Amino acid sequence: MSLISGIVAYPLGFIMKGCYWLVTEILHLPLSYVAALFLFTLITKILMFPISVKQHKATATMSAFNPMIEDLRTRYRNDQNKLNEELSRLQMDYGYNPTAGCAPMAINLIIMFGLVEVIYKPLTYMLTLPKTLISLLSERTLELLAAAGTTVNAKDRMIETYIIGQVKSNFSAFSDLVTTYGDELAKVRDLDMSIGSINLYNKPELAISLALLIPLFSIVTQLISTIFMLRSSGSMGGNAAGQMRTTVISTSILFAVFSFMYPLGFSLYWGFSNLLTLVQNVILNKLYDPEKLKADLLEKIKQKKKEKNARKKVPVMDKTTGEVKEKEVSASEADRIRLQRAREIDRERYGDE
Repeated sequence: MSLISGIVAYPLGFIMKGCYWLVTEILHLPLSYVAALFLFTLITKILMFPISVKQHKATATMSAFNPMIEDLRTRYRNDQNKLNEELSRLQMDYGYNPTAGCAPMAINLIIMFGLVEVIYKPLTYMLTLPKTLISLLSERTLELLAAAGTTVNAKDRMIETYIIGQVKSNFSAFSDLVTTYGDELAKVRDLDMSIGSINLYNKPELAISLALLIPLFSIVTQLISTIFMLRSSGSMGGNAAGQMRTTVISTSILFAVFSFMYPLGFSLYWGFSNLLTLVQNVILNKLYDPEKLKADLLEKIKQKKKEKNARKKVPVMDKTTGEVKEKEVSASEADRIRLQRAREIDRERYGDE
């Protein structure tokens, strides 16, 4: 995962750098990093909108298939092979696809881990400082921390955030680098990744503090956004309700754990993402009404079943007299007869070859 997140971090870092430049150099907004993070979230949501449309339609489609799937599971609860056969038939005949909504979720996870890398390494991905300078700053920071009685590994994932802290609090300790890297050091010193006294590059701790409001923000907005999406798609009712409730609870717990594993900037991004997802779902419900999508699919399934059960006339040869007569059979029987006739023709044409 570290390799994937590292690769994804480069384009995400480029977008984040552009957002930070816009809010600091053009818009001159307060809380520049927070504003840049929100703008970044908005841009990624816009870029992913076509994928979100597919997920929205897939969720509505699944809500139509759920009663049929539950019925099959009830009927064949003691025969797994038959259940798998019927589910495959449902997929072939009516387009049921249990993995239709997985791609957007996977892309979201990739973006999430890539952004975590950008938050951990803002000097590399956002300020794009030379590797030589980052290496020099790292060595000096380790020396300063060691002198203060703090031992940090040079490969520590948070080394760049330690650098930022030292440059801000002890700029004179880097004075020998100013001649060569004055502009770059000024960027590090002026980089504001905070909300008041809360540094967004720090991990939250399980202690009463204002910093806890940020992971709480991400968890609550995750819960609200997921419940709204499931209810608006019709997935919270019927036999699937229990499964959907489990999904809501497990997803919220998962991101609660993530919120305390990664820097506060991640939680803030995820909270922004949840709010924008909520707005996006309202828009998608207006553009693509889930109930209408569900009704259209059910009507298509009804028509396909009607066609499948419709009786058709096919030519059938009487094996005794050799006379060909038309016989009225069901669509499935007609398909079987055609297949059988095709095999006979092949045998007549190619023999035992």
